[in-house]
Amino acid sequence: MVFDYSFRFLSLLVSKQIMIEFAPHLSSLKNAPELEQHSNTSEQRLSCLICGYCIELNDRLSLITFFCNVRAFKEEVFQVWRCPDCSTIHCLNVVDLKHYYNDYPFAQAKLSNQLKLCYKNLYQQLVKHGLSYTDSILDYGCGSGLFVKYLRQQGFSKCYGYDPHACQEEFGNSAILRKGPFNYILLQDVIEHVEDPHVLLSELDALLAPGGYILIGTPNAANIDLSQPHISDYYNSVHVPYHLHIYTRQSIEYLARQQGWIGVDFSDRPYHDTRWFGTNSRAWNEYQRCLDGTINTVFEPIKIGKELLSYRLIFYSLFGYWLSLKTEMSLMFRKTGV
Repeated sequence: MVFDYSFRFLSLLVSKQIMIEFAPHLSSLKNAPELEQHSNTSEQRLSCLICGYCIELNDRLSLITFFCNVRAFKEEVFQVWRCPDCSTIHCLNVVDLKHYYNDYPFAQAKLSNQLKLCYKNLYQQLVKHGLSYTDSILDYGCGSGLFVKYLRQQGFSKCYGYDPHACQEEFGNSAILRKGPFNYILLQDVIEHVEDPHVLLSELDALLAPGGYILIGTPNAANIDLSQPHISDYYNSVHVPYHLHIYTRQSIEYLARQQGWIGVDFSDRPYHDTRWFGTNSRAWNEYQRCLDGTINTVFEPIKIGKELLSYRLIFYSLFGYWLSLKTEMSLMFRKTGV
């Protein structure tokens, strides 16, 4: 998730000498009683799938309310809770996710130059662990397949994408999985979207070649401050109701051990943090907050107006990489065997 503006925009600001401080668009949810507490089923997630802890619903202090950061549903709010034993975060409300994935803004993303800078980080993580042009790689949960397109532009011919939510004509055809086993599997921003991670990882283990690598990128529950649900740096990572479970490093490593995988690398920052102007998570979070607070703004044409001409936005555009809140992480595992 990045937004597409560059040093040309900075030059525009300097040349016009426009520096206007903004007032944050969003206030605390405590002051927004008009938002709708929503759950279209009576089912709730009351137990932790990592350690088995069960939450008491009468303990209202354990439940934190977040609003949906997708524009079509921004009037709806949902509750999350943090397991006191393992720190995993769970979305309490069980909803019909098919309904919420309609018109999902990530489908609007384009392979821009800024996104290529971010994908370079993912690419380098894979190359660091031996990815070569002769290896096969599967991007599982690839969305519209932008990273697959990026790899093909780099000269990789044996790269494939699959997404169970995509249409059959694009990346939704499961026949692509029969091209396995794969030497590398990328699971970027996927595991937090599935109800049972044990089932997902077991399926991927069957697709991963012995000695192969799997890179898992996901939010880091340990660095998400649930006491500030109105701050985009945190509510984007919580991303209700799409993120069902948000894990810590320890809980992801626990899930990997269940598959017999060995941890070989860890990074405590998102792949879309780069040193380039405006291409880091703090900057796009600030940009989002200047507008309507939803992630839709990131995938729309840049709006050059007083909302963008703030000290805070320019500051994070320049220095956000070094001020990362580390609310996301990536973990590389290796499957044993020859």
